[in-house]
Amino acid sequence: MEFLILGGLILIMDLLKRWKALSAMKKSLDALIALKIPFGIVIILTSIGFWGAHGAAGTFQGIIGIIAGAVLIFDLLKLIPKTEESKKQMDNAMSAVTIPVGVLAIVAGVIGLFM
Repeated sequence: MEFLILGGLILIMDLLKRWKALSAMKKSLDALIALKIPFGIVIILTSIGFWGAHGAAGTFQGIIGIIAGAVLIFDLLKLIPKTEESKKQMDNAMSAVTIPVGVLAIVAGVIGLFM
């Protein structure tokens, strides 16, 4: 279940990046953004394997892992050249999705640790 917790923490990074009190961590958070896509691929593959190995008991964690991985991979759209204003709008729209999915992934990961 550590893959779900890791995916959730990566998805919540956007919230930490917007927090003004953590301006000292901005460089390290920017460096971790480059790892979103590879982590997304690994999370999808791991959650499919977990779901296959545990069957019905791993359904919730498997589905949440696939969703979290897909949201992480969806970050590829930010690489398409656009104006700065449209990138900012896309960032705001993605934050509305990534933060709830990140929190849900962390909760599913913690639940899965105790099952």
